[in-house]
Amino acid sequence: MLSQFVIVMSTFESALNLKTFEKCRDETIPRKTVGKILEAGRYAPSPGNVQCLEFIVIESDDALEKLEDSTGNKKITKAPTTILVVADIPRMRKRVGSSEARKACMAEAAFSVQNMRLVANENDLASILVSGFDEEMVAQKFEVPESKVPLMAVSIGYTDNPHTSEHKFRLNQRCYYDSYGRQIQSAFEGLEWKGVKEEKRIYGKKAKGLKDKLRRKLRKVL
Repeated sequence: MLSQFVIVMSTFESALNLKTFEKCRDETIPRKTVGKILEAGRYAPSPGNVQCLEFIVIESDDALEKLEDSTGNKKITKAPTTILVVADIPRMRKRVGSSEARKACMAEAAFSVQNMRLVANENDLASILVSGFDEEMVAQKFEVPESKVPLMAVSIGYTDNPHTSEHKFRLNQRCYYDSYGRQIQSAFEGLEWKGVKEEKRIYGKKAKGLKDKLRRKLRKVL
């Protein structure tokens, strides 16, 4: 009797290897799986815990074509399911003020989409982010109330030819330590070395952190 093994991808691996698609199989995503993806989106961090987001699950051919036409994204009809993320900006405005409300809603929507994409990836689904579209047109097509705004969408599906993330800038081009422009080779792989003094300072911090961790563990044991 053969043992059955399930390979679970870590969050780190999933984040670095989100699958995207050019075309999906003609295969319906199970309701349970769509539900898990929506729950992940619903549990996204929310500024002030306002929870301003709502979701429209789009699966009929007519509705997918309508969304494709109004966003200009030709991949939408290649996938069986697209989730449109709608924000209640006036509701957020009451908590964070008029000047910050839209930014807060965009942040929550971005968190939500990333959560959904990670869970989709965990369930062997490829996904794409749909953004930068005419919000008023999409709202009109999908009968979204005037007080609410469709901000972005995620299309998901099974594919035989998944693509992984495109080339990213190297860490040493984007990451600094303690202040902008400070790069330390020993702290981040491939970074420009700034000298022995800086390196000792960083290792001192790391050693102190390790000692504190060991002390906490010893207290629990003793």
